[in-house]
Amino acid sequence: MSTSEAAAYDFDTCFRDLFPRVARTAALVSRDPGLGPDIAQEAFARLYERWDRIESAEHARNFAFRVAVNLARSHLRRRLALPFGLRGPDRPQADATASSDAWLVVMDALGDLSPRQRACVVLVDYADLDAAAAAAALGMAEATVRVHLRRGRGALRTKLRIADQEVEP
Repeated sequence: MSTSEAAAYDFDTCFRDLFPRVARTAALVSRDPGLGPDIAQEAFARLYERWDRIESAEHARNFAFRVAVNLARSHLRRRLALPFGLRGPDRPQADATASSDAWLVVMDALGDLSPRQRACVVLVDYADLDAAAAAAALGMAEATVRVHLRRGRGALRTKLRIADQEVEP
């Protein structure tokens, strides 16, 4: 990052701007509302370690989301791989709103999507990234993101019984 750009966009500003969205994204991808802030914290720790190599605010954003999504997917794979009943006690909810009925319905519906569809839908529809930014964050082509997004949204509409009103990213 250039000196003038770094002065305008330092790590603290990046953290304040992105942490809530990265944490929400991680919670939705991992299907664990209490884990979202922990995953986001790890993603930002890794970003901080590399801050001197970050070229722009967009690069920082993409790095944070990519690491968070990858960590959330890893957590989900590990959790699903354990035999039923051998998991530790469920983590406490992050706050009262995380356990609301709406959150549980969304988590259930997202859980039916493939991991790639879930990541694309969460990044575009919940983290407010456009398809190009989501593609950069996930390391895939923008067209691939659009395909996963379209399929994921279709499955969510069916699951949640939402009228057909898909908006292109």
